[in-house]
Amino acid sequence: MPDKSKKGQAHQIEGGGASRLKTLGSKVWYFFNSLKLTLTVLISLAVMSVLGTVVEQNQPIASYAAKYGAAWTKLIVYMRVYDMYHSWWFLLLLVMLTLNIVVCTFERFPPKWKSLLNHKKDKFDPKLIDRLSNGRTFIVEATAVSVRQRVQEVFKKKGYKVMTFDEAGGYGVYAWKGIIGRFGSDFTHISLLLILIGSMLGTAYGYKGYKDLNVGSVMDSPSGDYKLRLDKFWIDYYDSGQIRQYNSVLTVIEDGKEVLTKQIWVNEPLYYKGTRFYQSNYGAAWDKIEQAYLALYRKGADKSEKPFTVKWGESAAVPGTRYSVKLTGYAADFYYDEKTRAMGSISADPNNPVVLVEVWEGKKPVSSSLLFQKYPGIFPAIPGSNYDLAFVNYRPTLFSGLSINNDPGTNVVWAGSIVMGLGFVFAFFVYHRRVWVFVAASGEGEWDVKLGGMINKNQLIFDRELKDIAGFISTGKFRS
Repeated sequence: MPDKSKKGQAHQIEGGGASRLKTLGSKVWYFFNSLKLTLTVLISLAVMSVLGTVVEQNQPIASYAAKYGAAWTKLIVYMRVYDMYHSWWFLLLLVMLTLNIVVCTFERFPPKWKSLLNHKKDKFDPKLIDRLSNGRTFIVEATAVSVRQRVQEVFKKKGYKVMTFDEAGGYGVYAWKGIIGRFGSDFTHISLLLILIGSMLGTAYGYKGYKDLNVGSVMDSPSGDYKLRLDKFWIDYYDSGQIRQYNSVLTVIEDGKEVLTKQIWVNEPLYYKGTRFYQSNYGAAWDKIEQAYLALYRKGADKSEKPFTVKWGESAAVPGTRYSVKLTGYAADFYYDEKTRAMGSISADPNNPVVLVEVWEGKKPVSSSLLFQKYPGIFPAIPGSNYDLAFVNYRPTLFSGLSINNDPGTNVVWAGSIVMGLGFVFAFFVYHRRVWVFVAASGEGEWDVKLGGMINKNQLIFDRELKDIAGFISTGKFRS
């Protein structure tokens, strides 16, 4: 025979496991339904946001070491403070706040929804009016039909929905409006959820970057499935000489074909396949110029000849000579390392502009020389002749600085913002009002009217409205 005691023990163990699981679930639910958790997460997010403002984001690690020292930099890197909004712990805070809002909404919304939607099923009780703080009783001298018409008309004009009840010795009316105002906080909860979800989508899958692009240059898109070319860049000026606007013309190239061309300026980006390209900056290239202005010097002459123009990468004849010159290089802030013999630009600022030129006599190369704008004559441009060249001025190659933003959560955040706006409107400007009226005959041509109501906020306005309703029922007219 089977051992019943063991079977009962097995059921007891199973029941105990289910009970412990239920208890654990209740504890988890209570944890995420806690106001303390809400405050803790919000304060933590606020503090971390301040930290993210103090510590510059997405900078080279070397810059943190120079600014904060090795020990603090190690902590910054370990905790990923340098890219805080993509760190696991910041995302964890957002997830916890999201779960907190979800649990709080499910805890409070269903009972509220059920009670407000079932309010029409409540039995009409004339005694309720006597218990209301703003209840009032008055006598109306009119016909039964007239009184009923007035009651119906006044609530219609006030925008109420109405239900009538036949009661012993008279009839009752229940009127209400503005129920949606009770759901303002729930709309706000939903909006916060949408904003948080949109933020997490943008953090997890979004992209933000910056790119300097010269005219004619082509760059790959963040997704890599199309390219972007800068066709033109220019600056508009006011009559005073101040910059009014800087503009770029961009072309999208996909599968080798030009699919879109658009002029952009500040606050007018190019939008393509979820990515926005903003005109955010401009400047002069440090390693390239549009053209140089050179001047010919004759040995023994007091001054140079009239400057002539040499375009980047092109050759130009030197006026009055058999020579030609080609512009092949430029550095905005020239430096030379004697140990490595490396040359370049130490910064993007034109502190020491220099051009590299090739000089030709017919088809014969003569020299390749550096011409310094601030220090002419250091190196002879045309050695072994009675001529020399000077670097007089130049026209810079301007680049367009593009901010690149791909945020898949943007539309979700916008939807959340709209829902939040609706929630504020419902919460602060829509009042849930309920009014009960009981009409009973008191004599021939006279009717006892009991009137009372409830409102979830703004009692002063409601008192005035009840006074108007009572006045209309009494006289058939609104008081001026």
